[in-house]
Amino acid sequence: MIIFWRLLLSHLLADFTLQFDVVNRLKRKSVWGMLLHCLTHFVVSATLTWNSLPETWFTLGPLAVSGWGALGIMLAAHFATDELRVYGMKVLHFRDNTLSFLADQVVHFYVLFMISPVVINGPDLLLGEKWAAIAAMFVLVTHFTTVLVYFFEKDMFGKGFPSFDEKYFLIFERLVLWAFFFAAGYWWIPFAAAWVFQLFYLKRKRIIDLSKVNVWLSVAITVLLGLWTRFAYYGYL
Repeated sequence: MIIFWRLLLSHLLADFTLQFDVVNRLKRKSVWGMLLHCLTHFVVSATLTWNSLPETWFTLGPLAVSGWGALGIMLAAHFATDELRVYGMKVLHFRDNTLSFLADQVVHFYVLFMISPVVINGPDLLLGEKWAAIAAMFVLVTHFTTVLVYFFEKDMFGKGFPSFDEKYFLIFERLVLWAFFFAAGYWWIPFAAAWVFQLFYLKRKRIIDLSKVNVWLSVAITVLLGLWTRFAYYGYL
């Protein structure tokens, strides 16, 4: 699953870290903006899987599809999926909500899995390369969780995208909590618990205005990803 994890990391980087506000606006306005967004995915994916691109990734009947062909399929599938989502919002007036966001991500993950060569008998079946898995967790903790929490708050409270201060304050809080899971032994547990306590204390004192949904989701997602990261790093919890 080495290639799958690299493609997953590429997707997270291109869909969140590198999808700046201007790119997000452009892809909703024109097909050229969407093509720019999808080409970013292609370039990042090709960069992280460069040495494996000439190899056969999967077969379609008698046809052997190389990495280049697989990335071409990924590009077309991503373009079609995102264009369909934009069409649903602009023409069919579907809500851009948590369900549509998660469905969109599931489709992308599924396509990446289907085009990736799968090695059934191998230690990397679930985790892949350590660095790729940890890097993917980093993006999930930071930018992915920011967007997911935004959709939850938008659906529940009609809240807009977080301000610069709120966005990066919570990214910092989640990153520090996530970092505790790299500590050896079990001393990370009281330190992580203390950090969670101070976050709830800041929320209670209204030092920064955060909803309960925001805080609980941020903590829950970070802890789950932290445990996964710890297992990827050490091989145990």
